[in-house]
Amino acid sequence: MTRGFYIAGTGMMLQRRRMESITNNIVNADTVGFKRDNLVSHRFDQVMIERRNDYFDSTDWSKNIEVGELTFGTRVDRIYTDFAMGNVEETGKTTDLLTVGDGYFVMETGAGDRYTKAGAFTINSLGYLTDGVGHYLLGQDGRIFVGSDRFMVTETGEVFTSDGETYLNKLRIAEFSEDADLRKQGDNLFFLNAGEVTEEDTQTIIKQGFYENSNVDVGREMVDMMTVYRAYETNQKMVQTIDQMNQKAASQIGRLAG
Repeated sequence: MTRGFYIAGTGMMLQRRRMESITNNIVNADTVGFKRDNLVSHRFDQVMIERRNDYFDSTDWSKNIEVGELTFGTRVDRIYTDFAMGNVEETGKTTDLLTVGDGYFVMETGAGDRYTKAGAFTINSLGYLTDGVGHYLLGQDGRIFVGSDRFMVTETGEVFTSDGETYLNKLRIAEFSEDADLRKQGDNLFFLNAGEVTEEDTQTIIKQGFYENSNVDVGREMVDMMTVYRAYETNQKMVQTIDQMNQKAASQIGRLAG
């Protein structure tokens, strides 16, 4: 009975974590460049149940009758990010930029360089390109100063004045090795947990006047939410049933003892 409580309890905790992940995806469905999260679960170690009352031979285990596996519950294995590209939206704003390919914009933060696909930039009071929370967009010559929205960006990332005559900077675009492990930091930024980064000879193309939307499919997330709700409800009912069985067993044993 106690094991049943534990299995159902871990199932409820897992579904709660899944619901948190789904809710976060839905909340950020309109966030530029947001990448949805997926939760991967894993079963605890299993043991094999065998019938021993009918027949048991300790010298030849192949003769024993296997009933099946018994699991000790489930747990969250990891949360991974879906890096599939979101829908592209044309805005016509010079400050909106899009990376077509595997490249990421490089941002200056207090914790060091961070990476993002969110290309909806603004110009701060000093004339530099920043994200929505004030992190500076970085170029090969440091922070990118444009002064006003009268500037142009080429497909290879060079930044010029709107007349194309004065060179200002060139975007730093980071691409990562196949074994790279990007982790979310917050503010739509990623940091490199493992692997390698390169900013030379990248194949990424820059489009000005466009940005990448979130890759969240709200319809799919709603279906997943209902599935999680039903699974949580089922585990909850299991806990209630086991509790009722324990109460009944305890009351009957008490009468017999009396």
